[in-house]
Amino acid sequence: MRYLLSGVLIAGIALTGCDSSTSQHAGWIEDDMDAAMAQAEEEGKPLLIDLYADWCGPCRTLSEQYFPSDELQPVLVNFVLAKIDIDTPSGGEIANRYGVSSIPTIIIAEADGTEIERIVGTTPTAGEYAEALQGIVDRL
Repeated sequence: MRYLLSGVLIAGIALTGCDSSTSQHAGWIEDDMDAAMAQAEEEGKPLLIDLYADWCGPCRTLSEQYFPSDELQPVLVNFVLAKIDIDTPSGGEIANRYGVSSIPTIIIAEADGTEIERIVGTTPTAGEYAEALQGIVDRL
């Protein structure tokens, strides 16, 4: 019985891990600034560009805990969402273009890529991050 329970727990953990990896990026355009800019132009929305790296703990916190949270969902609908991995050649070029020296960095930009504002790092809670983003939305 103990082995059966262990097997069920391991299978559940594995399935949960698979499920979260597919849903955490739902609605995000990954590693394609041209597509994100075109969509922002089409929808008349600003860009939210998440410059991250897989090895970055705070970046994972944003991606896995903050962005999918109930607190951030109503704010994120105001943007076209782009995730840019700075460890790729094109992602590194984008990070250089924006002068990013620390990650995570969130760039809020016009549809043409012109920076409006940025948030560097994280906040202690997803709610505080939502408040910071909402403050930007209110100024747009």
